Amino acid sequence: MACKKDEVDLESLVADIAQSKKYRHLGICEDTIRDLLAAELARHSKKSNAVKAARKKLHEVVAPYLGDLDYAKASGDLAAVFQTARSDTIKQTCAQTMQAHTTTRERLPVLAEFYHRIFQITGQPAAVLDIACGLNPLALPWMELPAASRYYAYDIHRQRVDFLNYFFSLQGRPPLAKLQDVLVDHPTEKADVALILKEAHRFERRQPGCTLPLLDALRVRYLVISFPTQSLSGRRSLAQQYRQLFLGLIKDRLWPVTEIEFENELVFCVDKLNT
Repeated sequence: MACKKDEVDLESLVADIAQSKKYRHLGICEDTIRDLLAAELARHSKKSNAVKAARKKLHEVVAPYLGDLDYAKASGDLAAVFQTARSDTIKQTCAQTMQAHTTTRERLPVLAEFYHRIFQITGQPAAVLDIACGLNPLALPWMELPAASRYYAYDIHRQRVDFLNYFFSLQGRPPLAKLQDVLVDHPTEKADVALILKEAHRFERRQPGCTLPLLDALRVRYLVISFPTQSLSGRRSLAQQYRQLFLGLIKDRLWPVTEIEFENELVFCVDKLNT
């Protein structure tokens, strides 16, 4: 039984959570908070229980980023190395910054070959959508994309989006990072490739069944979707579990899939148009 609508001021609840001590420094996308609250209010008869459940789900969504990097310092570090115009120094600083997040930190050992192998399948893209991007746009120096290419990045943390747009400006690229919850508001930009790196399983935990509508909606030729192959402790292999999850998600689509397995990341390159 859902909460009665006349007993709920949804926008006040959204504002309370967004401005709470735990989240206000991140600038969490209010669409995310609103979506989680609406879902829990529909499931619970008591407002207090719904809010508690929504807060728990929000924590699960953003927990990997609560120990986020110092964006002011990271911006200063990047500005300094871009002034040197030395590609090796720029890569070193980008790699150091990517150490702040588990998903990008785990990819660093294979970064030199990661995009090379992916782009061998997709071709070098003129436009990229980086979905729920985190710090992955900092890997641009390894992607070797033309300066004229367009790189759209979507994230639910305002501080990170501002930081990424500053990073883009240092490279002379347009500021195409957006504060956007891709599950609530599907991207409409057209591109050659969409990157969804180590996020699809987290999407499904947040809202089972939400990933396929997103994949369908993305206006791209190729989807590049990855999953971790090891648990955070490193004690358990996840490759087969996530392979089954992904193939189950797209079982009703006639999309050709090419699999690439790196040391700790399983990548699926999906050709949406070659059916």
